[in-house]
Amino acid sequence: MKAVTILSGGLDSTVATLIAKDLGYKITAITFNYGQKAVKREVNSAKKICEILGIKHIVVDLPFVKQFGKSSLITEKEIPKLKMEELDTKKTYETMKSVWVPARNLIMLSIASGFAEALDAEKIFIGINKEEGITFPDNTIEFVEAFNKVLEYGTLNKVEVEAPLYDKTKEEIVKLGAELEKKLGVEVLKYSYSCYKDNGEDFLHCGKCESCMRRKRAFLMAGLRDKTIYME
Repeated sequence: MKAVTILSGGLDSTVATLIAKDLGYKITAITFNYGQKAVKREVNSAKKICEILGIKHIVVDLPFVKQFGKSSLITEKEIPKLKMEELDTKKTYETMKSVWVPARNLIMLSIASGFAEALDAEKIFIGINKEEGITFPDNTIEFVEAFNKVLEYGTLNKVEVEAPLYDKTKEEIVKLGAELEKKLGVEVLKYSYSCYKDNGEDFLHCGKCESCMRRKRAFLMAGLRDKTIYME
């Protein structure tokens, strides 16, 4: 069995990759460079995780994406900060609009589909989840189901997207990741990179952006030691 995983180096995509590994797939992990501020740290994180898991890792450049929109992830705009108590409020809709990159997941899945067909892989694993699906429409199972309909006509081998975390919160994802680490005899979560920023050092998180706050809360609520290094 073969699979492609879209591995940003973040917590969710890392756990999705662990799931594919546990299921016995021969994995090719893809990290996309679409001009995001944290690309160097994301790539280094994904590379480290793949080395530990013994899987192939490739980086795909998408330079044209920087021409899209005004996302704070790909422009000089400041990335919003959030307090933990603001995570489940209307404030997250504002931060979503700030970091939204038009058609990002659509583009990445389309390209991953091409790789999957070329590699004769039957599945593409992606780390969409319940928590971010509340504000990001392309982080929902409905998005995945619609894309799979397209793949019935867009690929000859009818590759399918798997979203094993679509109904899970970050807390549940962290717990599952810890269980899989123990089962597989690896340690990768501490090398995952969630931050929207490049803080000048691998694995170093700002501790203030929404993604960092969700990571902090996940470990806290899961009752697990958070080995992440935060600036604040």
